[in-house]
Amino acid sequence: MLDLWDQIQEDKPLAFSEDDSDRLYDKIYARTEVSKARRPQDKLRRRVSPFVRKVSSVAALLTIFFVAYIVLFHPTSEDEEISRNVELRAKVMPGSKKARIVFEDGTYQELGDGATPNNNQAFKVGKGEEGVSYVESFRASEQQTTMHTLITPVGGEYVVRLNDGTKVWLNANSSLKYPVSFGDVDIREVELEGEAYFDVAKLETHGKRVPFVVRSQGQVLKVLGTEFNINTFSDNVTTTLVEGSVQVSFDGLAGEQHYVLKPNDQSIYDSRTKQANIVQIDPYYVTAWKNGDFAFDNAPLKNVMEDIARWYDVDVTYRTEVNDVRFSGKVSKFESIETLLQTIEWTGSVKLKLDGRRIIVMK
Repeated sequence: MLDLWDQIQEDKPLAFSEDDSDRLYDKIYARTEVSKARRPQDKLRRRVSPFVRKVSSVAALLTIFFVAYIVLFHPTSEDEEISRNVELRAKVMPGSKKARIVFEDGTYQELGDGATPNNNQAFKVGKGEEGVSYVESFRASEQQTTMHTLITPVGGEYVVRLNDGTKVWLNANSSLKYPVSFGDVDIREVELEGEAYFDVAKLETHGKRVPFVVRSQGQVLKVLGTEFNINTFSDNVTTTLVEGSVQVSFDGLAGEQHYVLKPNDQSIYDSRTKQANIVQIDPYYVTAWKNGDFAFDNAPLKNVMEDIARWYDVDVTYRTEVNDVRFSGKVSKFESIETLLQTIEWTGSVKLKLDGRRIIVMK
């Protein structure tokens, strides 16, 4: 195009053939913006003198520039809609109540705001905090061996009430595998990846209490009826007892060794070293997430940022060493991410910058 423009400035015939002219004409008038403005006589083309062709070439160039300007700087409604969707995806928002139930055949049902209601015969989907319930399933007794898996994405959490009445709060980026019905069994067993809070219902069969077992990353937890939190996000399996008592055992430990936890006890099992440790803590800071808060008590900053990343669906980049940085505080999980990051910055230990969907940690 620059060569053609240079030729126009010179007082000599253009190196621009009739075929080139025809092709350029077709390209210009193929544009919607131009074709709508055409007059009927514009459709007629005839051979012209070199002078007229030269003038026509200038007009063609100006038309091209005009069309390019319209396309680039005046987007269509479709372009504007795409732009709005991209902007919405880029905006960092708190997580919400959403999950997916995966059935044994690989099919699934979405849960949460915007999901299409489609109650399965095995469960009922409630509103808001009600979550999904298997308690009143009229086919439960027929589906004792059928397994479902509840999966929460990054930026999602959900509540499920199992067939025996046990209530489970599933944190973001977690999964729980469970039977549709426990039926007439000697043991109730589920599998957890990620983090969940359990309020286990007591169950008796033939006059005997039925244990509830949670398997998670090398740990086996056994209870009769109690409340506890399990977190498997790192190489550690961290179990915190809120009330009642639980028995925990671990893969790789010698013999039948197990531990009995009492309220406020926390067991930390390292799946790499196969070592377990029991400490006493305040359960509030471990369980605040299920009540809509972030709460930390002298927690390593990396642990804090991991929780934030899972809930707000963002990445975290470290441009400084933070192994010695710790944070204490409480803030709602539904605050804007800017407010949350500012709260952490008030400690004076680090600077936090939000860049799109990435948090940059700096000094």
